[in-house]
Amino acid sequence: MNDEKALALLKKLLKINTTNPPGNEAEAAALIQETFEAAGIPSEVIVYGEKRHQLIAKLKGAEPGKTLAFTGHMDIVPVGEIAWDHDPFGAEEADGKIYGRGASDMKSGLAAMIAALIELKEEGTPLKGTLKFIATVGEETSSIGAEQLVKHGYADELDAVLIGEPTDNEVSIAEKGALWLRLATYGKTGHGSTPSCGINANEHMIALLSKFQSEFRFTFEPDDLLSAPTSSIDVIRGGNGTNVIADKCTVEIDMRTLPSQNHQEIIASIQAIIDSVQKDIPQLKTTIEILNDMHPVKTAKDHPFVKQLVQAVEEVRGKTIEPYGFSGYTDGAFFSQVKKSFPIAVVGPGYPPAAHQPNEYVARKPFFDSIQIYKKIAADFLR
Repeated sequence: MNDEKALALLKKLLKINTTNPPGNEAEAAALIQETFEAAGIPSEVIVYGEKRHQLIAKLKGAEPGKTLAFTGHMDIVPVGEIAWDHDPFGAEEADGKIYGRGASDMKSGLAAMIAALIELKEEGTPLKGTLKFIATVGEETSSIGAEQLVKHGYADELDAVLIGEPTDNEVSIAEKGALWLRLATYGKTGHGSTPSCGINANEHMIALLSKFQSEFRFTFEPDDLLSAPTSSIDVIRGGNGTNVIADKCTVEIDMRTLPSQNHQEIIASIQAIIDSVQKDIPQLKTTIEILNDMHPVKTAKDHPFVKQLVQAVEEVRGKTIEPYGFSGYTDGAFFSQVKKSFPIAVVGPGYPPAAHQPNEYVARKPFFDSIQIYKKIAADFLR
């Protein structure tokens, strides 16, 4: 498989609508399986749900040894309401860029990893161990696919994981955790003209959020690769009509955390704020629901795998790079929960600021470079 064939594969993947929800990754998984079969590389489909298939392929070396995983997700976020200059599912190419939803995040990384496996096989590169390719579903909604694979033991034998999320071919070795909470207050309906006959859940939520914003503080130790933890109130829902006292109000809070933090301790501190408000509002009834609980991930800069990866990137790109960390989460949050400890890093050809944006794209050169990076790290790690 040469660069142009790899580019043709990417364009085919971009033309498949795997918007999550609902996902429809089965069609993308079928294309990937067909591509591997044509190259003589065995693969297995793992069913997550209707039209939601994951895929695992293995390129085995001549001798037993370590297992390196290349992994990425097939789902994409919705196109959005803002008009594009290019068809989001047209895989149009212009000025050295390929446009399409998922071009950056992260079908370009997937296609490059597939191409790397096939080229390593075609070139007869000697490997000691196994190169495992994992394509997941539902990363954009709490990494549900990676969670299933880890639960059923598909990651137990791994010795290192490389994720193809967009980094513009830089090396990320740390990511924040994600704790998404839904708080709900409960009241009693009544007519808007006689508010004293009801219990207003919206007013109770306003009191709670006021206390939260004035008193909640993270407890943490600064991280050398990650910025401070954040909290954002992003969804508020309450009431059914202007003349009806609201009997329920919910808010959803997005928190991004550091390795030094404990999510259960954060939840306990929020509960303490609720208890404090309840002293002033005895009728306050509140629940806390965990929507997403993704752990922070970090691999040491001096880990041998990181050093090999940095060297591979520097050789291909011809420049010195420094590993960094980013605020988002990846499937690595679940792969890191395997009982066996192994390094996790992220390198992908996508341009991070283009991800999830109108006219999302990936440039040709970073895409072609990433194939060489993946081939080099596989050959070095499985030497």
